[in-house]
Amino acid sequence: MIGRLTGTLLEKQPPQLLLDVNGVGYELDAPMSTFYQLPANGEKVSLYTHLVVREDAWLLCGFASQAERRMFRDLIRVNGVGAKLALAILSGINADEFARCIQEEDSSTLVRLPGVGKKTAERLIIEMRDRLKDWETEGLA
Repeated sequence: MIGRLTGTLLEKQPPQLLLDVNGVGYELDAPMSTFYQLPANGEKVSLYTHLVVREDAWLLCGFASQAERRMFRDLIRVNGVGAKLALAILSGINADEFARCIQEEDSSTLVRLPGVGKKTAERLIIEMRDRLKDWETEGLA
């Protein structure tokens, strides 16, 4: 698995970016929270990654922090949440705020996220409640 990439940022056009790592160009999808932290084109950047292997495509996702990648991985384990929806959720809310919504069972905030309806919000709360109960105590940033 590809866990992290460090290289030169060539292009960034949400939700995709192109990263040159020693002459190999990697296309990554990233949430907007990561885009806000990216340097200018031509600058060096290091991103944590997650490789999604589907029947029809391989999708490499990039994240600014390990906590954000962990949240993505927890999200895609929820029934009915794929990589695209998980990226959309993390584009609409940061990982810490999302964890707070889950812990406080705040479905009204969750339904404001792109692609999240009432049923999805309820499923997210039910399935992620136990995974995120110790989110703040882990010290991830």
